[in-house]
Amino acid sequence: MKFEDMNIETDVLRSLEEIGFSEPTRIQREAIPLIKNGRDVIGQSETGSGKTAAFGIPLVEKVEKNGKTQALILVPTRELCLQITQELRKISQFKGLHVSAIYGGALLDQQMYELKKTEIIVGTPGRMLDHLSRGNVKTDSIKMFVIDEADKMMDMGFFDDIKKIERFLPERQTLMFSATMPENLFSMTKHLTRNATRIKTETKVREDVLEQYYYDVNRERKFSLLVHLIKTENPSLAIVFCNSRKDADAVYRNLQRNNVNASLLHGGLKQAKREEVINAFHKGYTKILVATDVAARGLDIKNVSHVFNYSIPNNTEDYVNRIGRTARAGKSGKAISLISRDDHEAFRKIINIYSFEIKKMNADFEDVKFYYFSKSNDNRRMRMKRRFY
Repeated sequence: MKFEDMNIETDVLRSLEEIGFSEPTRIQREAIPLIKNGRDVIGQSETGSGKTAAFGIPLVEKVEKNGKTQALILVPTRELCLQITQELRKISQFKGLHVSAIYGGALLDQQMYELKKTEIIVGTPGRMLDHLSRGNVKTDSIKMFVIDEADKMMDMGFFDDIKKIERFLPERQTLMFSATMPENLFSMTKHLTRNATRIKTETKVREDVLEQYYYDVNRERKFSLLVHLIKTENPSLAIVFCNSRKDADAVYRNLQRNNVNASLLHGGLKQAKREEVINAFHKGYTKILVATDVAARGLDIKNVSHVFNYSIPNNTEDYVNRIGRTARAGKSGKAISLISRDDHEAFRKIINIYSFEIKKMNADFEDVKFYYFSKSNDNRRMRMKRRFY
């Protein structure tokens, strides 16, 4: 099937051709006709399967160029907000629609000006609720309400904000998309949707192209092993996942001390810096991205050859989302987990829930010094707090 076979309007087809989209993915084939027909839809599909276009194409078709806000898309993070905004701008380029990114950390006055003329809003829950409460958004023309990465919304505690937002939108078509569908998400789907059609496409990790390994290592030697693996694996692009900002900061600084070209991404960075880091990683200027789980979901980072789990997430689905950053679009990839005693319980849960083949590996490697950093008294410089091998 081609997009031309799906009765998509000419301006949108022109945009898809310009972008380079020709054949719809499975989630797009199943969701687009339902959304075009006005049905509420709950879509579950793996990371990287084209969920944004699945709701974005019919949404852009339904929105008119008239300066009135007609669609609201909620997302959990600023990065995803910007990414979806850019993709919708591409899909709607020949209709000339105005798409606005509304998220925390940006100037309210500038966003208020944007909201006066926008047809499509992509926003994070907290900032959107702020604007709605202030009366900065006219909601009488909003007929489409989209919640993307719905499972992450629940994990981050946004359900109450979403319920408050949906009260401003009594008459609308509701679409919910997610990579996973945990039990705690059912309360959200029941509350927000009406007679929704559920779509579930393949969500299993592609084990035919993804190799998974783990190393059991003492915590004191974990960083030394990471350096060894980066040098021996020589990844084209790699993400090193840490569970906390503190660990991510320390791993990033120590990689730099060991002459590894690395960058850092977590929620504690200013928005401009986060955008700069993501852009540099996209273009391959930096090949190692040290990140917390903010980078595991939603971000469309192509050609990642390796994922290193420096620590194992307590949420098993976060593990799946992490390793889903590699082995995409039919390309091969590796997911390598570094397991110390602190990680055993979380890793055991992953093994018990999923049927992944994760091979145990051993390695001989040299020890390198690892430094923890903390702010100095004058708060202007970092000082080395302690170190170990």
